[in-house]
Amino acid sequence: MTRIAYTAIPDWPPLVWLARCRPEHDSVDVFHGARVEIAAEWFAEAVWAGRYSEAGFDRTDLVFGSGGRLRDGTLTFVSPGTTVDRLQYLRDADATWVSNSLPCLLAAAAASPDPIWPGYFALFESIIRGIRRYARNLPTSAGTARLVYFDNLIWDGRELREVEKPFPKRDFSTFETYRAFLDASLRQMTENLSAPERRFPYRWLGTMSSGYDSLTTAVLVKPMGLDEAISFTSARGGGADSGQAAAGFLGVPLALISRDAWREAPLPEVPFIAADAKGEDVFMRGAEAKLLGRAVLTGHFGGRAWDKNAKGLSDDIARGDQSGMAPTEYRLWAGFVHCPLAFLGVRQVPDLHRLILSPEMKPWDVGGRYNRPLARRIIEGAGIPRGAFAVHKRAGSVLFFQSHSFLSPSSLQDFTRWLHEHAGDWRKQGLVPPAPVPGRRTWRQRSAALAAPVFRALWWVTGQRLWFLEAASRRLTNMAAREPLFRYLFPWAIARAKDRYAPGLASAAAFRDSRPPAPPTVRV
Repeated sequence: MTRIAYTAIPDWPPLVWLARCRPEHDSVDVFHGARVEIAAEWFAEAVWAGRYSEAGFDRTDLVFGSGGRLRDGTLTFVSPGTTVDRLQYLRDADATWVSNSLPCLLAAAAASPDPIWPGYFALFESIIRGIRRYARNLPTSAGTARLVYFDNLIWDGRELREVEKPFPKRDFSTFETYRAFLDASLRQMTENLSAPERRFPYRWLGTMSSGYDSLTTAVLVKPMGLDEAISFTSARGGGADSGQAAAGFLGVPLALISRDAWREAPLPEVPFIAADAKGEDVFMRGAEAKLLGRAVLTGHFGGRAWDKNAKGLSDDIARGDQSGMAPTEYRLWAGFVHCPLAFLGVRQVPDLHRLILSPEMKPWDVGGRYNRPLARRIIEGAGIPRGAFAVHKRAGSVLFFQSHSFLSPSSLQDFTRWLHEHAGDWRKQGLVPPAPVPGRRTWRQRSAALAAPVFRALWWVTGQRLWFLEAASRRLTNMAAREPLFRYLFPWAIARAKDRYAPGLASAAAFRDSRPPAPPTVRV
């Protein structure tokens, strides 16, 4: 394999790319959206800590976004240095397909998930176990699609294999050395994302809530030119969560966006649910007008990297939840790179925890369950006083698995139509199709709804001594509120997301043609 052959597809989302790797061919065919940067020996929709002109994103773990780098006849597909984004690939009889978009990959390979299988949510959620223990294989009608987080992929002209990212050991023994690492990395990234050689430069965009993590990222990047941030007006349940007070102290203009603005778009949930079978970050769609061409800062993973109470830390990047994964498809549509800065140096989280527990950090240790001394030191060092942030932990996610917060009206109508269309898939296996009626409880859920208040009353009667009674009441309440149709949302969302790629994929056969596309003229 000696070259990359490019085909631009203007109708595709701007940051999507799809590679076709065929054994014994002298090129890899890369189909891509309009804002993917391309050169003779590499392509990317990424920013990284290094000179843009050197395209060394395959030689660092400090990379947000993805791409491919050709060296010495082998092509390295580079995944993001986080576990909120990923690559995926699928082998068929003609080629190995690799993409930064799961719906694009499945559209190209003429593959679909099984509408009946209920295990998609658990499959995607498994990444919380870490990069060595998550479920990698996604079953489809055209074979197994393989999910790849954090690791890279190498195509040598014959086969594709998974390889680890570089893992340099850094000194995180003191706050000064860790902060110096962050500052140096962010200076390099700032030069990279705004490099004059880029056809489509990025600009930083902060996000802010009333908590620790997103504010910490904004403080870190403010000296690098951060001049705008967005915030959503409320958290789940309606409490204020804008972070407006802290933004004022920091001196960063803040655009306030309604948390429910996303509901105004047609089928707004599709790209989010198609990414991780959960879709909890769908509220980001309300900020779409602000996102094109931005490197969007978020606080995802701060609860592991910066929290004193984090448990079970290792270089495996285990997490507490899958928050931040839902935008992995949507960001390609909206044209932004997701930059959760707590992932910088992520393989050394145990070293960070030792620093957090050290006597050096004691003045910033405020106790309690919501306690992030390292983040607090960064924030207070920027002149933001205590009381202006991180008073309470609030959640902004949208929970589609709860009946009371199920789909928006346009999506619900389309989803119920899809269930009707696929009823035969259940009947072929001798099963009764699910009733397309959201909110209809199963007999187990009805029983749970009756039992939950009984357990809670017993907890009160015993003087709150028997903690397991309250825990049982919580579990039963959650079970009663769960939407039974939630398990079928992922295959519906994939089907609708694949439609976005139809203009570029006139037919799957066109992409399986043995003739390689003509190489374009590229700027090196």
